[in-house]
Amino acid sequence: MLEGLAQLIELQEIDVALGTAESELAKLPEARGACAARRESAAERTAEAKTAVAGAEGRQRTAETALQDQEALLAKLENQQHQVKSNDAYTALLREMEEAKEAISAAETQILEAMETIESASSATAAVEIEVAALLEHLGAEEQAFDVREKELATRAETFRSERQTVQDRVPPELAIQYERIAKRCTTALARVVKEICQGCRMNIPPQLYIELMNTEQVHVCPNCRRILIPESSGN
Repeated sequence: MLEGLAQLIELQEIDVALGTAESELAKLPEARGACAARRESAAERTAEAKTAVAGAEGRQRTAETALQDQEALLAKLENQQHQVKSNDAYTALLREMEEAKEAISAAETQILEAMETIESASSATAAVEIEVAALLEHLGAEEQAFDVREKELATRAETFRSERQTVQDRVPPELAIQYERIAKRCTTALARVVKEICQGCRMNIPPQLYIELMNTEQVHVCPNCRRILIPESSGN
């Protein structure tokens, strides 16, 4: 095999593994951000559920105050019945008493409705809190797993970089430069040839080039994708 080609094959294997580790590392911040967004959404759901309860409680208190005020007014009006001296005044008093009674009835209805809302909203809040607690536990486990995975990947990537340097140092300089130049534009700089087909671009290579590739100790590149070609009979 051409001098340095075996090292290039090893170098590419390391580069693929390194790229995989670095790609996964790069995705971790987005995954953490997704967890944070789900935490925020869960907090909002809990707050909304509690706000619904608080709103109903506020409506109940307002209705209870209105009820007390109208009951006090009705009592006052009833006490004034014996003080009225004209039919018109008595009629007006009766109308005010009827309005107070209607207001009392409306306030009682509002209190009952608020109590029903409080009960249903409290049940909903309890259900949301249980669901959110489970979600937060799950997210916590995910975030811990991210931390562990990040350390593993960082260690692995560092190991690959060290191995890469060791292998690269054994590659002839001109070949190493050619490899790096191709690697900048292609995911892989090397492509094996199988049955006269470049596995990098899946295109046929010319028959004469295939013969030269199989019988000469020179670097050959695919005329289509410009990758360095590896004879199918080579190892790895």
